[in-house]
Amino acid sequence: MKNVATVFSVVILSLQMAGQSTFNDIAPLLYKNCTSCHRPGGGAPFSMLSYASTAPWTTSIVHVLQNSEMPPWSADTSYLHFVNERQITQADKDSLLKWIYDGASQGDPNLQPPTPAYPLRQLAGTPDTVLQMMKFKSNATTSDAYNTLVVPLNLGQNRFLRAIELIPNNPQLVHHALIMAGDVGDIDVDTTGSSFSTDGEISIGTWAPGSMPIVYPNSSLIKMGIELPANGEIGMQIHTPKGTAGQLIDIKLRMYLYPINESGVRQVHDTVPLQYWANDFFVPAGQVKSFSVEEVWPPQTVSIFSAFPHSHQICSEILNYAYKPQTNDTIPLMKIDRWDFEHQEYYYYKNLVKVPAGYNIHSTHSFDNRSTNHHNPNSPPQLITVGFSTDDEMLFDGFQYLAYQAGDEHINIDSILKNDPLLLLDVSEYERPVAYRSVVIPNPIRHQARIEVIPPLSASMDYQLNVFNKRGQPIKMVYFIENRGINIQRSYISRGTYFYEVVSGAQRITAGRLIFN
Repeated sequence: MKNVATVFSVVILSLQMAGQSTFNDIAPLLYKNCTSCHRPGGGAPFSMLSYASTAPWTTSIVHVLQNSEMPPWSADTSYLHFVNERQITQADKDSLLKWIYDGASQGDPNLQPPTPAYPLRQLAGTPDTVLQMMKFKSNATTSDAYNTLVVPLNLGQNRFLRAIELIPNNPQLVHHALIMAGDVGDIDVDTTGSSFSTDGEISIGTWAPGSMPIVYPNSSLIKMGIELPANGEIGMQIHTPKGTAGQLIDIKLRMYLYPINESGVRQVHDTVPLQYWANDFFVPAGQVKSFSVEEVWPPQTVSIFSAFPHSHQICSEILNYAYKPQTNDTIPLMKIDRWDFEHQEYYYYKNLVKVPAGYNIHSTHSFDNRSTNHHNPNSPPQLITVGFSTDDEMLFDGFQYLAYQAGDEHINIDSILKNDPLLLLDVSEYERPVAYRSVVIPNPIRHQARIEVIPPLSASMDYQLNVFNKRGQPIKMVYFIENRGINIQRSYISRGTYFYEVVSGAQRITAGRLIFN
């Protein structure tokens, strides 16, 4: 009877294990939903390209998935759709959670699907100009810093901007950047760390780690661009995360312009018609309040290209729409149910949105100044008033638009941008063809060991060894790349289990575990 029970138990256990997912099963979901940011050089705090760098963060992954905080995307797509929506499907979310609940096992590392390799630049061809922003050291000590930099354009004559790409030396030092332009002298340099307001008559767009470059449609159906002044300048408000003080920030802007005297380029305008600065704009501690504003806009029929809703930290919901007062005919523009100041951006409509002249445009923002709002900067909550500081609040909603032409609302902007020859990045085109594996000899380690990589590391490439503890924190490790492998020395490393990965540029080569006695 004992033998029968034992056999039965083994069969049940085998069936259970057969149904368990491994990292090999969910890796493609991470590549699709996460690794545009969660990779070396992607700006996120840890990489998801390997089991070693992902496994220590499973508790955090459960939290952000259950609370719909990652991938970062605020707009309600049941209200309106946008270009480049970063929404994870329920099926993908369930698969990731199942893997974690099953024990987050690695599986056979030799069977992990090839990891994507991300190019340093996402726009093809040669830019018309590359602007070097002033290099500076972060002044974000115990709080985030905001600095505004300015660089002259010197174009010689007015030119239309086709696309722009921001290249930072370290994406983790730039939480996001607002890019604007104006005539010389319009934008003030401010490196105090408290540059909360933005100057410049021309708003170009935003950049954040993992985001796509700013590209304006250029096709037989529509040709769009922002006109830059001949004697102008580019400004950039840079948001730097706290705890980065002293680190060098070096940013280049790759700019693509339409040819001189290019015909048919439609001018992109920007406006912020929805603003609220009244004296009653304050939110007492422990309260939830909403504020609304309406304007008669536009004065002439327009085609809206993008929206940029803006508030600060305790805002929770945003609603924008246009309507005709006589009939209440309503045009949806924006609905955000979970505003996140840390992940604000321009939202580009899949189709241009026609708003006729004489309509009213409306905005309502809700603000939650309770302790249950985990975005609240104060504990306990404090009175918050309207103002420019990050700890104040704002209602400041803007749009990019064109003068309307017949048929604009039928132009599929999403399709045009997805097929734009300027855009390089397609993850499926950058897969690593060689499947590497590695072994540590000896392992466990007392003093020193060697990581043998199969096939051996290339003598013509540069490699880096990254080591993490169980909490995902990086650990300094003394190592030498010799004879196409890696020699490591224990130094001061405490006993325990650690994870390693070998990377070349932004490409993960192999990964595994280190055990120190």
